[in-house]
Amino acid sequence: SFLGLDAYEMLRGAQLTPQMIADPESRIPARSVCNLLEDSARASSCMTFGLAMAECRTFASLGPLSLLLEHLGSAREIIEALTEYRRHLNDVIILGVDDSDSEEFIRVELLADFATPQAADLAIGVAYVALRGASRFRWQPLEIHFSHVAPDDRAPYERVFGVPVIFGSEFNGFMSSRKSMERRWSWADETMVANARRLLALVELGPEKAPAAESVMRVVSLSLPVGRATLSHVAAQIGKSPRSLQRSRAREGKQCGALLNQVRRALVIQHLSANGASMTSVAAMLGFFTSSSFSRWFVSEFGVPPRVWRATAC
Repeated sequence: SFLGLDAYEMLRGAQLTPQMIADPESRIPARSVCNLLEDSARASSCMTFGLAMAECRTFASLGPLSLLLEHLGSAREIIEALTEYRRHLNDVIILGVDDSDSEEFIRVELLADFATPQAADLAIGVAYVALRGASRFRWQPLEIHFSHVAPDDRAPYERVFGVPVIFGSEFNGFMSSRKSMERRWSWADETMVANARRLLALVELGPEKAPAAESVMRVVSLSLPVGRATLSHVAAQIGKSPRSLQRSRAREGKQCGALLNQVRRALVIQHLSANGASMTSVAAMLGFFTSSSFSRWFVSEFGVPPRVWRATAC
């Protein structure tokens, strides 16, 4: 048992079986995993359950991907590889880097429909294991950021990460110095990197569910807080022209505007429910330039002003 839970009973409740999770390379429905994490946190009264699961992970547990990461030459190259091979972690993770003058924000997000607090803790914890392990513990973030509210007991976060942990943040992930991201490591081996890439090419992952729509939603999720969730920007990020992107969305019956709205609806529920951010901050995180425009959109979607919704839901 884990934290006094009946593991088999928790798996049955999430419609999973022991056989499905026995192989770390097997593909498990993301919705079932998110439900399992949240249900387990409630049942055990451990609101750091996702973090505890991440503590159980080792660098080697990343599977074949670890063989590539351990031969790369910098933290930036690790992030780029994790982005390229994200499906070897899971199908709903979103990775991105926002630059500033001297610092970089490494965003570890999940597709909006799966961005639960426990899933976010697990994703950030595993990303931390990957970056620390691949860097042979040379890389260390300046801060860890979570968009959800702080739990009653912050000690597990401080023990796991050993650096300041910020809750109620505008993003999930790490703040790192640019210098530490660019620092080159002496053990980098391009030949072994090439060998690992050939090995990873042999791993069968199967097709993604609605890959085109999810690609758009990934870009939208990363672009909203920086005000770049425009048709031209999204199209450029996935290698299409705006017209081509519109045509492909029309064929699948999901226009870009509808996907933007879907992401915003999921994210606003997450932000209003899980943290104490101001309405101005929430508006900015969703790509609105003013609180009034955000409020008008919210009322059109949910029928009540955001402050009323938050007071009722929380």
